Amino acid sequence: MKKLLFTAVVFLLMGSFSNTSAQVREESKTMSMGTRNALVLEIPSVDEKLAETVWKDYTKNFYNSKTKWDRKNNEWVTADADIVAIGMGNKVTLFATIDSKKDDVIFSLWIDLGNSFVTKEEMPERYREAEKLVMRYGLELAQEKVKIEIREEEKNLEKMESDLKKLVSDQERYERDIEKAQEAIKKAQENIVANKKDQEDAADKIKDQQKLIEDIRKKLNDL
Repeated sequence: MKKLLFTAVVFLLMGSFSNTSAQVREESKTMSMGTRNALVLEIPSVDEKLAETVWKDYTKNFYNSKTKWDRKNNEWVTADADIVAIGMGNKVTLFATIDSKKDDVIFSLWIDLGNSFVTKEEMPERYREAEKLVMRYGLELAQEKVKIEIREEEKNLEKMESDLKKLVSDQERYERDIEKAQEAIKKAQENIVANKKDQEDAADKIKDQQKLIEDIRKKLNDL
């Protein structure tokens, strides 16, 4: 059930990211090596920390590269990344920034080929591959966000199931209490029946005792 839910959500996300190429734009932005053309993607409703974590994992898992934080320049740097479709046999360096914008993040990526940066005008084929790279990252980020949401909802489900288990346990305890009470009522009813008979027997004994006393008094009067 959980797997089906996740798969359905991922397909929805893939549909929403099918037009990501329209969202990825080329923009001249300032970075550590000057003003260069960057691929920019605005990703809605995503936490900056999550976006950073996913970017590091993405470059590691897809390109076997380590991404480090350049504190001086406030950039994420992925050196010597082996991206065949972009580097075409040569290693490339990725520079990325991830900035918050209200509830969204702005992801900017510069691709350094060594002697130039990827631009749409000068190298359209490489730029299209770079777009795909950014789109895949956006999808990975969306999937990770959904996984987190699923984990949170699973926690909520576990709590609900725990609450239900407690309610069922309470009901069973109440039913046992009712059974005990019914047994006590039945026993009390039996005791009432026995008590009535004991009362009748006691009343008969009293009558017999009263008659005995009257008989003795008659004897006294006859003396």
